[in-house]
Amino acid sequence: MGMGFLSTIGRENEDDDPVGEGADPIDRFTEAAVAVGLIRPGDKLDGNMVELCLRVVEMAAQMGDHYRLADFPCDTVGSQIRAELGQQSAGKGPQVLDE
Repeated sequence: MGMGFLSTIGRENEDDDPVGEGADPIDRFTEAAVAVGLIRPGDKLDGNMVELCLRVVEMAAQMGDHYRLADFPCDTVGSQIRAELGQQSAGKGPQVLDE
């Protein structure tokens, strides 16, 4: 078999597929809300739903604070969760949540 088949394989642009830090948390929360039937496709989350999602993210991050990242010993799993899904990533800025 020759290598001609390689020309039929599309090149994937990694920048077109947001993963991790590039993915907007609000978009991810919205997709989850659609998936469980809370809203219809195309609808937007209201502020209360966004706040709920951010509180759940913070709860998960607090659990992750007990675990260090092997490659980054100064960071915790919790700090990574906050960086990817937390308030600053969602454009809400720093905020203290009631406990």
